[in-house]
Amino acid sequence: MNIAIMACRKLVSKCSGSGCFKAYNNSEKAFEIYKDKSCELSSFFYCSGCNETITHDEDWSHKINQLKNNNVEIIHLAYCIKVECKHYEKHEDMLSKEGFKIVHGSH
Repeated sequence: MNIAIMACRKLVSKCSGSGCFKAYNNSEKAFEIYKDKSCELSSFFYCSGCNETITHDEDWSHKINQLKNNNVEIIHLAYCIKVECKHYEKHEDMLSKEGFKIVHGSH
């Protein structure tokens, strides 16, 4: 089973992702559900951005295709998105419609 973590683009200059990876590697917090399962963390990526962070060359459909081509089934919406984003449900709905199972949180 392949999983991915989506983090908030607003924090790209502050967050190293190490908290998410530590929780995954230790099967802690939101990753406890994989404790007795074989799964691979296949992707760590950022949302498509909001008004403050959107880029001109953003290609969301390309990201989705990359995830699907790498057999990602589950996407963890990192806690930072819940804290920073007023469009949390929009992200969840969009990714669910693309066929991904969504898990809330990471560390």
